[in-house]
Amino acid sequence: MGVLTLALVLAVMADLLSPASPCSCFYRHPQQHVCEADFVVFARVRKVTHTPDGLTAYKVKVKRILKASEKVELILQKGLIYSIPGTCEMKLESRTSQVITGNVEGGKPWTNLCHFAKPWRSLSSKMKKGFRLLYERGCDCPIMSCAFWEDCPKASFLCAWETSREENDCQGRHAVCLRGQDGTCDWLGGRLYRECMKPRRKQLANEIAVTDNKQDNNINSKINTIPRRRRPSRFGYKRPRLHKVVRPRKGRPYIHQVVNTEKAFGPK
Repeated sequence: MGVLTLALVLAVMADLLSPASPCSCFYRHPQQHVCEADFVVFARVRKVTHTPDGLTAYKVKVKRILKASEKVELILQKGLIYSIPGTCEMKLESRTSQVITGNVEGGKPWTNLCHFAKPWRSLSSKMKKGFRLLYERGCDCPIMSCAFWEDCPKASFLCAWETSREENDCQGRHAVCLRGQDGTCDWLGGRLYRECMKPRRKQLANEIAVTDNKQDNNINSKINTIPRRRRPSRFGYKRPRLHKVVRPRKGRPYIHQVVNTEKAFGPK
């Protein structure tokens, strides 16, 4: 039931955030780019040309194919990657070795702003390992961005991308979502990931502590407002004060102040 509910929520979000223009697309984890792409290559852009029908064609030297089927590999052997000019055009850096993802349509490899293309030197060590092998291994584990959630939902069948909109994206740069031996999906990171997440975890711990203190103060204030009652006797009524002993001054005897028993217990 929980899986169905979450799937319905994600479907509603997809409808609400459907692309309004050709370049409107979801912010995705590098692993999602790999899993959804038809090809992932490590290539160097040699030259930028324009075809007679107005397309931008990047002439590339493919150094390594990181993901592609046999049919797509044959297409990539031509050394051309296309992009549509305009607001959605992917601007690839010339004479730079970079990771490029894309899809194949009409027998041509295409890339645009909704795909991934970054210089290899700008990637973290975990991202490089991910593109080589680990990202594709984790394609059976979905990744959900928490940018639109106040409290990020967590489940064993997905990885909650909690740092997706933070400046220092720890889970985006230093972690891979993989399925463990127990069948659950979780982030796999190393030393850099743990160091990156430390400040965030301290901040969350402080917020939890402040919330707990506020709750304790509210409970104490409610307890203090409850009026205190005199302890009842074992007979179920208030204990009567029959007499009170007044301490005398020096040289004077004790004075016993007797209370009217009729007022305390009623007439005999």
